[in-house]
Amino acid sequence: MKTLLQFLVGVVGLCGVTAYGQIPVTDVANLTNNSVLHAESIAKWVESINNLRTQIDQLNRQINIQDDIRRWSGNPIEAGATLTLDALGQKDLVRTYGRTKDAIVGLADSLGSLKQTASGSYRAIADVDLNGGELKRDPLQYRRYAVLDATQANADQVAQETKDREQELQGEIAGTLDELKSAPTDAEVQKLSVKLTALNGQLAQVETERRRQVDTVLMQKIANDSRLEQERMAAAELAAKNDYLANQRVSAYMKTIKLRQKDESR
Repeated sequence: MKTLLQFLVGVVGLCGVTAYGQIPVTDVANLTNNSVLHAESIAKWVESINNLRTQIDQLNRQINIQDDIRRWSGNPIEAGATLTLDALGQKDLVRTYGRTKDAIVGLADSLGSLKQTASGSYRAIADVDLNGGELKRDPLQYRRYAVLDATQANADQVAQETKDREQELQGEIAGTLDELKSAPTDAEVQKLSVKLTALNGQLAQVETERRRQVDTVLMQKIANDSRLEQERMAAAELAAKNDYLANQRVSAYMKTIKLRQKDESR
């Protein structure tokens, strides 16, 4: 019995020694090193997060700037839909004024032009002779003046048509300038600027057309004067030739008279 008790006490003693050996021992140096490494990792994470926040802020500012630019520049398609572009129509760019040269010549009344007074500026040319009869004139002789009168009338018509068109264009230009003042986007400003350029181009075209018609009248007058001078020179040359031939005939006739006189005297 005593021996069994001693055995149990020995076993308990061994167990107690073994249990006492399993208590963990704190390593202060290792724990301190791990804490420092963990703190450095946290600091790096904080720095990375701050960098990401800075980049996000920069991207937001860029996006806001681009949005402002888009709002300011606008959408060209939407801007074009809000503009009235009738002034850019093909019918206005190819518009003609007055009549063509062939129509002017075809409608010219040779003898009718003698009755033209240009709204009372001239006196009508009479066709009655001293005996009260009607004077028969050569229509071809006065056709050039009829063409000149018709050209002048066409120039007056073009001047009136271009004046009306000029007033329309000036009204369009004034309206476009007002729209430019209140244009909210750059796209609309560009569209309105293109329209304004087209209107000014048409205005210059109208003025050019009016001047062209005036030049046509002057050219017809120059052509008439040149032709008249040419005909006078030709008539003078023909008259000189006829005078020479007439003198030859008179001389030949006089010779025949002298020969007859000699024959009669014998």
